[in-house]
Amino acid sequence: MTGAADPTASDPTAADGYANGLFILSRMARRRECQFTLLGRSWELLPGVFPPTVSAATAFYGRALPFRPGTAFLEIGCGSGVIAVQAALAGCSRVFATDVDPSAVENTRRNARRHGATGVTAAVGDVFSAVPPGEHYDIVFWNLPYVNLPAGHPDATGIGRTVFDAGHRCLRAYIQGVRTVLSPEGRAFLGLGNISDHEALCRIADAYGWAVRLRAAASEEPDPEVEHRLFELTAR
Repeated sequence: MTGAADPTASDPTAADGYANGLFILSRMARRRECQFTLLGRSWELLPGVFPPTVSAATAFYGRALPFRPGTAFLEIGCGSGVIAVQAALAGCSRVFATDVDPSAVENTRRNARRHGATGVTAAVGDVFSAVPPGEHYDIVFWNLPYVNLPAGHPDATGIGRTVFDAGHRCLRAYIQGVRTVLSPEGRAFLGLGNISDHEALCRIADAYGWAVRLRAAASEEPDPEVEHRLFELTAR
C-alpha cells in the first residue's frame, strides 16, 4: 500500500489500543525463550528485551524497509537487533543502532556477531543522543511504541516502553530531530500500527514541516488484530 496516509473508520479507539497494549505486555511476560527464529535466521534474545515473536511488526519492517547496498542506516530503538543486522546483511555499508536499554544494545551486538554483520555499531542513547556528531544517514527508522498512554497515566518503565509512549514523547522527539541525522537525499521512516494515534502523527509531523506517507501495511500472525504500518516522512 502506498500514497497518503489517512485515518480509517475501522481503526481501533484509544481505549482499544490501550487494552491491546496491555495484552501485548501480558504476552511478553509469558515468553521465556533465549533464542528465536525470524526472517529465516536464528537470533539470541536476552532477558528483558522485546521478543519479536509476540508480534509481526519486526518481521514486517524487516521485509518492507528499502535497504540499499552501500548506504548508511540508522535505527532508533534497536531491541534485539534484527532490523539492524538485516540492514547490514542486505548490503548497507554502515549501520548504527541505538536503544535506551543497555540489554537491547548488548543483544544487538551479540546478534551482529552471530551473523557476521561487521558493519553494525550499537550504543546506548535516548532517541538521537548517541549518534556521533556530524554523522548522517541515508535511511533512518524507528519502530515506535504504538500506544499513547492515557492522560494522567505515569510513564511506562522497563519493557513497557516498547509498547507505550506517554504523551507522544517518543514520536515527537523522533519527528523533531530526524532532520539533523539525515543525509541530503536521506529518507526517514517510522513504524506504527492501527492501534496508534494517527491524528497525532499527522499533527506533529505537520508542525515540524513533514508530510506523512504510508508506504506499506500488513496484518498477520501472531497478532492479526493489529495492522502494522510503515510510514515515510517527506518534506513539505
